[in-house]
Amino acid sequence: MKDEVGRVSADPDLSRMSVAQIRVWAAGRMDEAALALLEADPRAGVQALACAIRRQVGRAEQERARLGRMLEIERRLRAQGAGYIAGVDEAGRGPLAGPVVAAAVVLPTDPDLPGLDDSKKLTPARRDALFDCIRAQAVAVGVGMADSAEIDRLNILQATLKAMREALSALAVTPDRVLIDGNQRPGSGLPELAFVDGDARSLSIAAASVIAKVTRDRMMADYDRLYPGYGFGGHKGYGSAQHLQALRDLGPSPIHRRSFAPVGERGGGPGPERDGRHRTGRQGEEMAVALLEQKGYAVLDRNFRGGGGEIDVVAVRGDVIAFVEVKTDRAGGFGGPALRVDEEKQRRMAQAAEMYLHLRGSGGLAPRFDVITIELKGEGFAADHIEGAFLRR
Repeated sequence: MKDEVGRVSADPDLSRMSVAQIRVWAAGRMDEAALALLEADPRAGVQALACAIRRQVGRAEQERARLGRMLEIERRLRAQGAGYIAGVDEAGRGPLAGPVVAAAVVLPTDPDLPGLDDSKKLTPARRDALFDCIRAQAVAVGVGMADSAEIDRLNILQATLKAMREALSALAVTPDRVLIDGNQRPGSGLPELAFVDGDARSLSIAAASVIAKVTRDRMMADYDRLYPGYGFGGHKGYGSAQHLQALRDLGPSPIHRRSFAPVGERGGGPGPERDGRHRTGRQGEEMAVALLEQKGYAVLDRNFRGGGGEIDVVAVRGDVIAFVEVKTDRAGGFGGPALRVDEEKQRRMAQAAEMYLHLRGSGGLAPRFDVITIELKGEGFAADHIEGAFLRR
């Protein structure tokens, strides 16, 4: 039935409408009153439409029930007095290349996130859509990461726990309870509960799994453009046949994990000369950190990798966040200032700084790029701190 301007009324006489008109009227309607009208119509087309809507209603009820079950842990903890509850999960423990990324998510009491599940069960398109929905609804989201160098130095478990602690520290609120996927607690100092298969049992953990997975996948897509030929955008660093063949053909890239057997078997292990340079570099970084702390800087991070670049030290003083490149050499080994950090290195540092600020936030601090040169002289050293060595590119 139509009103005087030709619109279908809210409660029409379906017998006077065609099946096509009824489909338009019923679009998006899943209430029992509409279903009763459809099911009372004897036409086969209308009966088929009623059955289809009834199935949609059933699926929607099942989804609501599933989401309700995935909030049972959170509801139980809230009944015990917990306010903010953070779910924590990681992505990237198994790949041969790239960082391990962890996320912490604090959801509101009654989130509206249909379809949210363990990220491994979702399509990339669905994960991307949920990523935006989670960030829009969440009380707080924090992300942490450990790059390939940290994974090699700490081992993958300790690097993962470090990334989880960073994610929790990045939250804008302090959780009363922390729900961890797996059987290892990161040791954040907050009340932590670990759940095996937690991303299938807790909606907060499932939300964290989506944030971690999408964040890491996007980083690997960036690395694919920076290091073409490995296929990072497709396999995301996992040991696919294509990836292993690229390792054989190209050798390891700067983001490969040398401590993982398939990478170490194809070269890239530290030989005596490289190992010596590494020790010298680490010695210089320790001296640079000591210098910064003497000058009143608080060191936030070291050896951060992301966005295709690396930053030796991240430090803050006053309203400035300094991204510091440390150059270490024996006496007489340096060229002029222009040789210390060339344009390509500046570009990569700027990319890494952008990734750092994206992951951790700037807190209103003004970014600055510094260079510290450490010249080793026997048992002593000379240091030069160049503040604002170059502009952001």
